[in-house]
Amino acid sequence: MDLLSGPRLGTLCALGSALTWAVIGLLVRTVSPAFNSVTINAVRTTLAAVVLLTWILLVEGFGDLVRVSPKNFALLAVATVIAFGIGDTVFFESTRSLGLARAMTVSMTYPLIAALLAAVFLGEPVTLSVAAGSFLTLGGLTLIVTSRGEEAGREERFWLGLSAATLASLAWAISVILMKSPLREMDATTAQAIRLPVAGAVFWATPWTRGAVGQLRQSGNAAIWRMTSLGALTAASSVMFVAGLKYAGVAIATVLSSTAPMFAIPLGLAFLGERLAPRAIVGSIVTVSGIAIIQL
Repeated sequence: MDLLSGPRLGTLCALGSALTWAVIGLLVRTVSPAFNSVTINAVRTTLAAVVLLTWILLVEGFGDLVRVSPKNFALLAVATVIAFGIGDTVFFESTRSLGLARAMTVSMTYPLIAALLAAVFLGEPVTLSVAAGSFLTLGGLTLIVTSRGEEAGREERFWLGLSAATLASLAWAISVILMKSPLREMDATTAQAIRLPVAGAVFWATPWTRGAVGQLRQSGNAAIWRMTSLGALTAASSVMFVAGLKYAGVAIATVLSSTAPMFAIPLGLAFLGERLAPRAIVGSIVTVSGIAIIQL
């Protein structure tokens, strides 16, 4: 019972979020040739919102949603717009200039920024084990991501891409901090039942989703089932991420939820035939060591 309570529950949820995010990444690769990233995000967040709202309606009703204070609703909405509307958008743009490996490496500094902001504004302690484990975990993730060997964009666009990836990291960190206060009032499911519809609305409001519904209808049953799976996994991953923040704290949850590349390596090997580079193996060992140190 002790294993499934408090910080340990938050740790498990944060790692579960990373695992499901890795699976989501694999599924996105199978549908990305037919749909742009904004359309994929719009569909998966909307489906995830439907899943969560249906679950809440069947299990406990909408009482908790109705009782959310205007202040916390506004904080969640702003956090969502910052995370999805700014963070995700500029991250996708940074990959065009830096390449995916460099962009992910830069943007994954967001847990460290979030931990610093949490220490300054929320009074969360940054212990020596959390600090050392965080740096070690992120160092391992850097090895994993850069081992993919993807080429960066044109050199003259390097600084533009670097700025965009850094802005994405900052946006995601600020979003995490803004969510901390509302989570004192509500559980993770209720929070995500608010955030995901807002995220879906943000994506559908962009010009890149025009004609997406018709395109989805013409894509065939296989693509529709994959999109449906993406929606269900997004619902699960997002709830576990927020539960990690609630029970484990910002510093630990953001670092552990960033271990998705570690899970993506064996999944890619098993389902996509991707070969493991020596640097990726070393990165996996370093990442697991960092996770262990964080829990000391």
